[in-house]
Amino acid sequence: MNRDKISAFTLKIASSNGCGLISILYDIYEEYEKDAIDDFKAGNVDSAIEATKKCAEVVSHLQKDLNFEYKVSGNLYALYDYVQRNVAKSIYKANSDGLKEAKKVMDELGDAFEQLAEQDKSKPLMGNIQKVIAGITYGKGTLNESLMGNQASRGFWA
Repeated sequence: MNRDKISAFTLKIASSNGCGLISILYDIYEEYEKDAIDDFKAGNVDSAIEATKKCAEVVSHLQKDLNFEYKVSGNLYALYDYVQRNVAKSIYKANSDGLKEAKKVMDELGDAFEQLAEQDKSKPLMGNIQKVIAGITYGKGTLNESLMGNQASRGFWA
């Protein structure tokens, strides 16, 4: 994943609520998965395995964030475990077969959480953040971003 995509995900995370964060994790997984499959096709096994390991980290994070007070968490845990096993299969076999199998499950779950995030009208989890406006000014071949808000009032307050 390149720096521009990482910056875009960072901006999304800063302005997201709880369901939005989970939806973003699925987007991050999908981006690493795409990179891994493309690298396997191109014969770049080392970079493909690195991207596949990032996929495994995202799924691990999703598993750790489950709240087992809800019955559906047990089902989600089992699905994430299935995805983890398939991602691991891609790592040790050094091919994209496991990722393709995991993709079926992750795409369905990602779509479901995206629909939930659209319905969730709660406040963003992070407060006191800067607003970023892109596109007001631009240079040749670049898009400039402007930060809005009071810089002095950001951060932790003692």
